[in-house]
Amino acid sequence: MKKALTVGRRTGEGRRFSGEYAADGKAVRLAARAAAGHRCIRCGHPFESGKHGRGEWSPCDEQCSHKGPIRMEIATATKEGARWIGMVSNSTAGEIVAACANVEAQWRILTVHHLDGDKSNDAWWNLLSLCQRCHLEIQGKVDPRIPWLFEHSEWIKPYLGAFFAFHYLGEVLNREEVMARLPELLALEKLTAKD
Repeated sequence: MKKALTVGRRTGEGRRFSGEYAADGKAVRLAARAAAGHRCIRCGHPFESGKHGRGEWSPCDEQCSHKGPIRMEIATATKEGARWIGMVSNSTAGEIVAACANVEAQWRILTVHHLDGDKSNDAWWNLLSLCQRCHLEIQGKVDPRIPWLFEHSEWIKPYLGAFFAFHYLGEVLNREEVMARLPELLALEKLTAKD
């Protein structure tokens, strides 16, 4: 009899993703998205559930730092009015919006990623409001238990600082406490990498 394959990266502690959502998990995830201003904390794309149809295409604004896939609305001389065209650009969606164009991004539905992989852990630092594309990229690359060799991006530093405080020091800190001690907390990652 064949064993079922388990998808996901493994660490020394077992499966990377574990736990079950808490009974109030949906409300907690909605609150996490609201706390992020209904935006992806990584690329800045705005998305509020129920306002963008099925979510395949949703409007960008000047805060969007992502690139494609995107489409731009162009005016036509037909009675149907404007139409949308797909595009590839070296510019971010926000830069294109700033140049007076209506731009939409594909599949940037707002989700919540559990940084430590435990879906039952609803600590503020474990709930990252990410669009679908950023979520998939981060989920596949970032495991806070494995030291990262490069400088972390600014958007993730507070979450990692709080994770390190909890994981290595046993301290539960709020965002303000983490920000006040951020360099110290981020240094924990490098110290523990030597073990």
